[in-house]
Amino acid sequence: MTIYRSILIATLASLLSALVGCSNPQPANLKKALELYRENKLEQALPLFEELVAQDRGSPESHAWLAETYRRLGKKVEAVNTARRALELDPRHSFAHMVIAEAVNPLVGKWPQANSDSTWFHVMKAVECDSTDGNPWLLVWGEAIRRGEPALMQKALRRLVETGFLTKAALAYGRWMLRALPEKAILLTNGDMDTYPPCAVQQVEGLRRDVVIVNRGTLNEDWYARFIRDNCGVPLPFDDAHLGHLEAYNDDQGNLVTPSDQIFRSWLEQEANGSFNRPLTVAVTVDESYWSDVNNHMRFAGPFLQWHDAAIAQTPDTAAMHASIESLNPDDFTGPWVSDQDRSPIRRVYTKNIVRNVTETAILYGELLTEAKRLPEANRWVSWADELDRRAELGPVFAERIAQLKGRLTKGTR
Repeated sequence: MTIYRSILIATLASLLSALVGCSNPQPANLKKALELYRENKLEQALPLFEELVAQDRGSPESHAWLAETYRRLGKKVEAVNTARRALELDPRHSFAHMVIAEAVNPLVGKWPQANSDSTWFHVMKAVECDSTDGNPWLLVWGEAIRRGEPALMQKALRRLVETGFLTKAALAYGRWMLRALPEKAILLTNGDMDTYPPCAVQQVEGLRRDVVIVNRGTLNEDWYARFIRDNCGVPLPFDDAHLGHLEAYNDDQGNLVTPSDQIFRSWLEQEANGSFNRPLTVAVTVDESYWSDVNNHMRFAGPFLQWHDAAIAQTPDTAAMHASIESLNPDDFTGPWVSDQDRSPIRRVYTKNIVRNVTETAILYGELLTEAKRLPEANRWVSWADELDRRAELGPVFAERIAQLKGRLTKGTR
């Protein structure tokens, strides 16, 4: 009897332990789901989020993460429905409002339910529910431009800094982009992290407010083109009637020519005939295909390339390269490039790579100084690049090139 009783107690204890272990598996699964999500492995993260929601249908947070994963996988109906379920559980769930705002945003793809007014409603609700979250302020910035509310646009940029959404390293990159630009330049940028940081630095620190930053993707929208004309003083090559009817087309080689391409190419033509009243520059983050037609006119200057006479453009602009890095410290670029609160897996995975542009500029400048026999200066900038390469979040990627250059410098000083 005693033996059977012991076995029964042990069995019950084992079952109880198993039940306790299974009663709340969510934290471990949520951690794994978020790890996969943040690595941009959305297809692998999706079933884990679905399982979390099935286990706890009363969790608005799990619903919001599932909704966002659906949205990023292009499943907008599922995303909106799941986000609305999160709002039924918690009407003040900022994240859930943001999922709907992004899903119905007409700027991110054609969809029958796309509606700019719904985007505006939900992004403002997201801010109202949690103004300390930087994610909504990204969308507020663009929507404020579209709606012609520059004061709100400026507030959004300030909040991106105040909330810590833009990190120290990202803001340092924004300063690097701006410092050496010619007076009243137009700078064409490519994506999020070469657009928001310099715009925020301009607004918060007052650095280079003479420069107009133009995002080449958003330039496809006629309201954005009008904004940079009417609020920033940038002349457009088309009148309003023509601007509103610009359409993408395929050229003779089958390449897609977008409205943004058409505006930029017209600016280049005006630059060539001397009728454009601003220096035209392109961030090094912009794909070369955007300006390949005038490749021999684009002079490398570190953070950007500038349209020049073809003869001048053949050599790098060492003065601009030096000016871009002179007042910076490698420590400015240490630490994370993306805030913990940033819910974009794309930014999380790829943003840290952008530091390569800074490091490579310092290395190239060191190489040019070495060729010019200005060895003490060359040594300074090679050491600067070496420190940045080792300390940045990305980790060392130029070690071999730096070592070779240091070897050249050692031989040169003997």
